[in-house]
Amino acid sequence: MTTVFLLQWQRFRRAPLLVLSFLAMTILFVAVLAGFQRGPDMEFLIYTYGDSSLEEEKKEKWLEQLNEAEQMSFQWVEEAEAREAVSHGKIKLALKLMNDDYRMLIAVEDPTTVRVDNHVQRVFSEGLRLQEVESTMESTTFQTMVEQALQEPALTIQTESLSKEESTFIYDNQLHTLFGMTLFFSIFTMMFSLMKVAEEKKEGTWDRLIVSPLYKWQIYMGHLLYSYVIGFVQILLIFLLFHFAFGFDLGNQYGTILLIIGCYTFAIVSLGMLIMGLVKRTQQLQAIVPIVANAMAMIGGAYWPIEIVTNEWMLALSKGMPIYYGLDALKGATIYNLALPELLQPISIMLLFGVVCMGVGINLMERRA
Repeated sequence: MTTVFLLQWQRFRRAPLLVLSFLAMTILFVAVLAGFQRGPDMEFLIYTYGDSSLEEEKKEKWLEQLNEAEQMSFQWVEEAEAREAVSHGKIKLALKLMNDDYRMLIAVEDPTTVRVDNHVQRVFSEGLRLQEVESTMESTTFQTMVEQALQEPALTIQTESLSKEESTFIYDNQLHTLFGMTLFFSIFTMMFSLMKVAEEKKEGTWDRLIVSPLYKWQIYMGHLLYSYVIGFVQILLIFLLFHFAFGFDLGNQYGTILLIIGCYTFAIVSLGMLIMGLVKRTQQLQAIVPIVANAMAMIGGAYWPIEIVTNEWMLALSKGMPIYYGLDALKGATIYNLALPELLQPISIMLLFGVVCMGVGINLMERRA
């Protein structure tokens, strides 16, 4: 086994371009799509300016209510400064306030823009409703009465989930992009690294290995272990790079993250073995791997959050993708800060998926041998 394992590393030393290209593509995609965006714990600055008709009293009122949101800071600037900052790409958007309405000056449309727009719309809707009710009442202390009622409500409601898990969907574009792109490109690396098995069978090298003193399971283990290590190291290097160099917050559950990476890598290597058992030529494998990888990424939620998908058929299909459980476990450990016992379900499913695919794949390989 060790001999076959070391042989694969000698081949990698002679031709490292394939693995290094997928490593570079992962870094490029993550850096471009999420490397320069703010994380969920960083405050998002929104330049705010007013219409010429905006009253000073309304200006202070709207700013106070808008700044009640967490992770958002509405800063008052002149209109020329706000427009110049947006046009030069210094900020993504600026907010224009009016007495009873608002406008948004947007440079780039992304989830952060939608989040800001939803917050501003909610503040204005609530404020205008209160003003409308206040205008129909004779009392001038309506606003004070409302504030007192909110501070001392007559009833309080407390909800608790039976599973003790956070039910609110939290979208972190940085981490989702990092996890999605890393797991996606690692599929190519691991599956293409197993192509050497098919090439050896085609060229006759496999038959010479069979008649050697090595057991057949040792030959398989040498190839599989190489594919596993190369995939595991690629994912780990990407995570370490963006955690320490780009400041991506991966939390402090490093052991759990390593376990998740290990289980996901095992599942993908096993899937690669199953695909190799189904195809007859290396050319077929080269055509099938991109189709399988892209299909799993799209259906499993690597390109976009699976939480925004509403189609029941697509959600059902996603449950059969190992990348879905890898993303679910990684986001649970980092974004939701779940402990290892709460992540056993996706981890166990990845292990089960890997065991089934590995068993079927090796069985198919032996029947065709």
